[in-house]
Amino acid sequence: MGFGLIDFLTISLAGGLIGFLAGMFGVGGGFLLVPILHIVLGIKMELAVGASACQVLGPATTSLLARKIKVRDLSFPLVITGGLFLGVITGTGILEHAKELAAISINGKTIRVADFIVLVAYFVMLVSLGILSLRSARRSDSEITGALLKDRFQLPPLASFPGLFEGKLSIPLIAWFGLGLGLISGLLGISGGILLLPMLIFGLGIPTHRAISCSLVIVWIVAFQSTVAHAWHGNISIAIVIALLLGGTVGARLGSDLNARLKGLQLRQQFGWLLLSVALMIGARLVFLLAG
Repeated sequence: MGFGLIDFLTISLAGGLIGFLAGMFGVGGGFLLVPILHIVLGIKMELAVGASACQVLGPATTSLLARKIKVRDLSFPLVITGGLFLGVITGTGILEHAKELAAISINGKTIRVADFIVLVAYFVMLVSLGILSLRSARRSDSEITGALLKDRFQLPPLASFPGLFEGKLSIPLIAWFGLGLGLISGLLGISGGILLLPMLIFGLGIPTHRAISCSLVIVWIVAFQSTVAHAWHGNISIAIVIALLLGGTVGARLGSDLNARLKGLQLRQQFGWLLLSVALMIGARLVFLLAG
């Protein structure tokens, strides 16, 4: 895909913003990048998804180095890796099939199947997570101990993760969650941090800053897997990725520095409003596409 200097600079600026969010919230930022590339810049959905999956590697690597990840933050990511891999392969396969279906007609308007599926999935996901984050913004880390998963679904074998939380967690449960996370990541081009972070905080009761460190490791793993899968299907434009990485690497370091100065309550509140803002943009796009 060819584009001019203005487009290159615009994409680089978007990459800087995504990198900043990656370091600040422990997420890859694809939930914002894909809508911007597709809706604002008019890039095809599969190329936007592929570029998003690939560019996360730069900011994720920078964020990991800046936060000095400890050994205790690696145990959970290593257990979940197998499920992530199978999920990524499935998700990219679904996107490839949607791309081959070309277009459908709704209310007399022709809409690409891949565009419609990805936009609807993003809208539902962002609204749900945005509401969840805002509802939790009044609760401190010490109050988020009634973990939804930690004391339930105790299907053996069980494993403990010292330094992250007390008690044990079912290995099959972690594997299935990884499968779902990888599937969504492969389909939408996100690194999974946007879903993983709420699960670690609300599902397992891990304090916000520790959850972000663990999330960054998994973000890097799934970004690497998604990059390989999308490259196999030809969904990655090197020019777009280079533009994103130029700004993203710098933004990631700035975001990591700011993260250390904010409290968990502030992070969750700001994250919630950001999710709902992006959902509003996607909702407006869907209304435009479906309006007769």
